[in-house]
Amino acid sequence: MRTTTLLATIAVLGAALGAPAWAGDHHHKRERQPQASAPAQTGYDHGMQVVAHSAGPGQPGHGWQYFSDPNAQRAVVISPQGDYYLSQGRGLRWVAAAQQQA
Repeated sequence: MRTTTLLATIAVLGAALGAPAWAGDHHHKRERQPQASAPAQTGYDHGMQVVAHSAGPGQPGHGWQYFSDPNAQRAVVISPQGDYYLSQGRGLRWVAAAQQQA
């Protein structure tokens, strides 16, 4: 019984003294600077870069356009029909369809 009490006391003491070490300093999150590659007011995103690919006619990806911004962790894919897809690290999400001609 004495050993159990001693081990329980050591565990409680370790948890009490270790909690502040695990808590960390979250103050730096509030002072984070906005991303430098955010879209400009003109709507043009200067951080986006073309992703080259070699898909030829009849191959998957032919006619698709790929762009990424590694610093902002986002990508845009444009289908041959003009549909826009956005990825922010959790897979592609359809955001806009091609404009229909009048």
